[in-house]
Amino acid sequence: MAQYEIPQGLYYTSDHAWVKVEENKIRIGITDFMQKLAGEITFIRIPRVGKTLTAGATLSSIQSGKWAGKIQVPMSGKVLEVNTELPANPKLLNTDSYGAGWICVMEPDDLAAGLQTLIHGEAADAFFTAEHAKYAKPE
Repeated sequence: MAQYEIPQGLYYTSDHAWVKVEENKIRIGITDFMQKLAGEITFIRIPRVGKTLTAGATLSSIQSGKWAGKIQVPMSGKVLEVNTELPANPKLLNTDSYGAGWICVMEPDDLAAGLQTLIHGEAADAFFTAEHAKYAKPE
């Protein structure tokens, strides 16, 4: 998948969020695949610090000129930190989706159990290959 950046060592969700484990916390953002599919992102709603969220609930709403969607909470827990730069500069999701474009940091209720529900390693490669095939435009 040379056309997409898919860092090894991260976990992924089926709605194209990435999850990075940082000790007992997780940092969440959107994948390079999603930002390329969405095009130039013009809006993001971020969660509130201190809020307790349930897995599957909406974490963030995101819009571009041609698309609107959401990222779901990958595992239940409490929002500890949010990227306050994003609402004013949503293009960070396009320019640095794995760095400056992160969305939030959460403290999961059960990190080990939450990680079991995510896509990782060779399964991530297979997932992104299938997603590319699903969304690829015929030449």
